[in-house]
Amino acid sequence: MDIQRLVDAYIIGLGDNADNSSLRQTLINRAYLYNTDNIVKGDMSLLELVQALGSYLASEEAGRRSKGAHVLSDVLTELPESAIPAQATTRLVQFFCARLSDATCVPHVLASISALQRLSSFTDQCSVDVLRALFKEVHVQSFQHSTRSTAYKLLDQIIQSHPQVAKMMGDDTVLGFAQMLDGEKDPRSLMIAFQIIPKLAKLVDIKNNADDIFDVVFCYFPITFKNREGDPSSISPELLKSSLRAAITCSAHFGEMAIKPLVEKTTATSQSVKIDAYETLTAATQTYSPEVFASEMEVLIEQIREDVVMASDEKVVNAALDTLEAVYSVVSPAAPLTSSAAGQTPEIDETTTSLDYVLKDAIFQLTAEEVKNSDQVGKLLLAAARSSAYNCNVVSDAVLPIVVERLGSTEVLTLRRELMDVLNYVLSA
Repeated sequence: MDIQRLVDAYIIGLGDNADNSSLRQTLINRAYLYNTDNIVKGDMSLLELVQALGSYLASEEAGRRSKGAHVLSDVLTELPESAIPAQATTRLVQFFCARLSDATCVPHVLASISALQRLSSFTDQCSVDVLRALFKEVHVQSFQHSTRSTAYKLLDQIIQSHPQVAKMMGDDTVLGFAQMLDGEKDPRSLMIAFQIIPKLAKLVDIKNNADDIFDVVFCYFPITFKNREGDPSSISPELLKSSLRAAITCSAHFGEMAIKPLVEKTTATSQSVKIDAYETLTAATQTYSPEVFASEMEVLIEQIREDVVMASDEKVVNAALDTLEAVYSVVSPAAPLTSSAAGQTPEIDETTTSLDYVLKDAIFQLTAEEVKNSDQVGKLLLAAARSSAYNCNVVSDAVLPIVVERLGSTEVLTLRRELMDVLNYVLSA
């Protein structure tokens, strides 16, 4: 059976929803044999396949064009790399890029390009052509999930295998991706998209377009969904949360836009939202500047103190304390290396006030007639002290004299027990 008759039979099968596996395998086998036996003849066999599909691909009927693209996609996605001649790759990429302007063919064209992208003969120029066509011609959100997912995966694959292309295209890559993501709702596609953002932030200077990326990403925070039981393709809610967190905190350029809404989320009534906000703030200390945190420090510490004192949920308390320690580690100064190397105690700067948000309340509690919430006060002081050697000295110098003096002047057992609780926390730092 010649190629034209094979193609016609395959197209008829697509229209009838018939099992085309036998015909598909025949096409694949013939292409494979031609290509491995003779490179030149093999190149022609792929061209012959395109020529045999010509009347379908050039048809004015959208359905016929889609079926023609479907046949090419089915063959290319199944062929091994050795079966596709290197000289055919560029021509096929150019052909498929031109087809991305035809919305009817886009699902199958993206699948075909993805198959070609895995080839060693898929060059940097091929990557440039594909990305430009993808960003210009394809309105990703107008397609079903499977096509959107293929588009995200294709972009991710190009970023990983041709990072220099994404870097060279710079702002075009960032804005193109933001346009792709805007409006996405499917968790499976979001997972891929969230994982792309840190890779982009490492490759491209996103400063000029940070707000574009931030706007289309932060709108998902906090993200909640229930995975479908028994569905092997379903993703973990926690994995989706952590991927979004990594995306939000991957660049210092997001800091000024993210800090205030993140701090506001710590006041949420939902415990899961509180924890998510605290864990994201903790992660952000690795990338956001100290100045960003300093701008919201008083509000944040007040909320942390409230959550710790209320102690309504242990997970919330632990998350809040982790955030306190992490934030103080970047906002407050560290011990000078020269002093620590000499075994000396670092000098305390009396003008430093960032620790005052914790210390003032702790000192008020410790000097009151009755020490209330001694366990919670101790945990707050411990977290602050652990943040750096400098902060440990500040906390110790502020608290220990008060505790020791009161222990020596009172015989009230309950008060002594409360003071000892605080003392043990501070000393354990």
